[in-house]
Amino acid sequence: MTTNGKRKIDLDTIDRRLLIELLRDSRVSLRRLSEEMNVSPATLHNRLTKMVQEGVIRGFTTLVDYTKLGYSLSAIIMVKVNGKYLVEFEKEISNADNIVAVYDVVGEYDVVLIAKFRSVEDLDVFLKQLLKNSKVERTYTSIVLNSVKEDPRVRI
Repeated sequence: MTTNGKRKIDLDTIDRRLLIELLRDSRVSLRRLSEEMNVSPATLHNRLTKMVQEGVIRGFTTLVDYTKLGYSLSAIIMVKVNGKYLVEFEKEISNADNIVAVYDVVGEYDVVLIAKFRSVEDLDVFLKQLLKNSKVERTYTSIVLNSVKEDPRVRI
């Protein structure tokens, strides 16, 4: 058990290799992986199913280049929230269209938002709406000039 109450899952070599390959390309076929890894497709399927059931794998997704869709502006928005509304605010803001990530943090601010916008005007509208929220005490926003690395995959 870890300090946050979540059970740590131990992965063996096969599980780790399967996970690494899926992080590279979640569309890879288990048949092809089984040939490369010299493990039966059934074994890989069982391992994959177990990792999904254990919550190691929470879903399969696509990495998107948001700039190609017109979302050329990234912002890091730190939010100071009235403490008694913190969890409620985090749930609400998680559903906002422009929000990519919501982090519950310690320090001067309570929440860090990572957001994507098509323009400075869209960011302006978002921030003004955010500040109208009675749960929000103040915000601090940084605009990203250049994304050096933006990849949710972690080396395991």
